[in-house]
Amino acid sequence: MTLAAGDAPLAPDLYDYDFENDPVATLIRLRREDPVHWSRHGFWYLTRYDDCAMVLKDPVRFSSAAAGWGGGNPLAKPGAEAGGSDSERGLSRTLAQSFNQMDAPDHTRIRALVVSAFSRRSVEARRDRIAEVIGGLLDAAGAKGRFDLITDFAFHVPIIVASEIIGIPTDDRDAFRAAFELTGRLMAPKRSEEAWAEALEAGRWVGRYVRDLIAQRRDAPRDDLISALIAAEDERGALSDAELSSAISTIYTAAGTTIERMISSGLYLLLAHPDQWRALVADRALVGPAIEEILRFHHPTQSTSTNRRCTVDVALRGKTLKAGDTVRVGLGAANRDPDAFPDPERFDIRRQMAAPPLSFGVGPHFCMGAALARFEARLAIEAIADRWPGLTLVTTAPVKDPRRHDRYRELIVQAG
Repeated sequence: MTLAAGDAPLAPDLYDYDFENDPVATLIRLRREDPVHWSRHGFWYLTRYDDCAMVLKDPVRFSSAAAGWGGGNPLAKPGAEAGGSDSERGLSRTLAQSFNQMDAPDHTRIRALVVSAFSRRSVEARRDRIAEVIGGLLDAAGAKGRFDLITDFAFHVPIIVASEIIGIPTDDRDAFRAAFELTGRLMAPKRSEEAWAEALEAGRWVGRYVRDLIAQRRDAPRDDLISALIAAEDERGALSDAELSSAISTIYTAAGTTIERMISSGLYLLLAHPDQWRALVADRALVGPAIEEILRFHHPTQSTSTNRRCTVDVALRGKTLKAGDTVRVGLGAANRDPDAFPDPERFDIRRQMAAPPLSFGVGPHFCMGAALARFEARLAIEAIADRWPGLTLVTTAPVKDPRRHDRYRELIVQAG
């Protein structure tokens, strides 16, 4: 929902499709009138750059451990506090074992085991394979002449790469991705019993699949991240079974689904600004700055972003965030804060930024997939610029997918 200044009350539904599809006016008003906003879903929602950065940098007052999603979500609190079914309590415990939902020293311990797979050196070593994946997808898409940037291209690149890094077999890739996507409903308030039950079943399926895959790698290790983590576990006792399973899901999110949205939306932004696309085609030195502007201008889920839980009462802009409250930092909103980015509603690949976008976070939980995301986006943009410098948009007014509010429903382009 988009609210004009003066409308009342200022109580947007941050999970509503209309808001996600067109959040700009609402976010502008929240930043101006209520930057520390108590959501109807039971969490504080922050929209100013300095506030969001402060929370992300402060693991003492704002804990990642067992940080929930607000009072409207049955999985918001761990263990018995979640109430509900055995499945809900089990999934709540599993989510709490994700190193993304931990503080030091556990977060530091587990992250250290996986971060090397996403270092700049490791990413560069995958250049040929990533280029091969991109080339094959573009060959097939180009044969159509008119194709969808999402379903024919950007959707597949990071999923293939992430699956290969982790060790998910090719034959299982689509089934795993589909089930994993369904579990995303568990991060939002319960909308219907049917949809919630479907998401719970998908979560159970993902859990069983990952446990079985870990067992297979224990018996027959391969050259993949699962085997490497098992070896580290065996050598140093570094990971419990629950931590290992949750780590794989966290890595899949960081290396897969989030990058897909960055590539498709980034290409749309460039093509929707044809003068800037032509400048990039003519001068490839603009690709790097263009990626940073894409990261700033478009964040796939403007509404909720990263969550934390207050460990103590915190005074912020005249309000008190109480110990135990969930706090969510609106990364997309922060990236368009005019106090950090002059003329923030203008997309400009030549922008000189005084502050870094918060798209990958900041502080101890900075996204470990950042280097991979930038690298895949660069290769994708350069490959399309090489093949089709005159690529044009057919879909000029895209809308978000009602099934997944964090991505566009389609982005049709014409090659040639």
